[in-house]
Amino acid sequence: MISIFNRAAMARVLTLDLAPQLRCLLERRFASLVTPWGDLTDWTEWIILEPGDGEDDIVCEVGFSPLIEPIDGARFGTTGFRPFWDHLDHEGGHFVMIQSFGSTFAYVLIIPDDDGIFPELLALCRQYAA
Repeated sequence: MISIFNRAAMARVLTLDLAPQLRCLLERRFASLVTPWGDLTDWTEWIILEPGDGEDDIVCEVGFSPLIEPIDGARFGTTGFRPFWDHLDHEGGHFVMIQSFGSTFAYVLIIPDDDGIFPELLALCRQYAA
């Protein structure tokens, strides 16, 4: 798992040996944080999942599981589960899940569409991605 929590970490991650599609996705998404209306760079944390990362790793890093609806506690695949994140799409071989908290903070999870990612999360992303 790669955590990106400030401008220095953003710059550092772009020096890594990343797949071209991931590098392009990150460069474009990082640039989108700066708009004429404000700069959200310091209010956005990015998590890039890697093969072998599990649900517990995500919970440890961000404090919630994308598989568990936070109000009712329903788990993906069970009755009562409803998508609760703000945005989920598929781009360049990766799913991008955004969960905001209030009007000033967001987590962005970058989830490779890859068999090395745990199957339940991939099934959720494949079912709900726009």
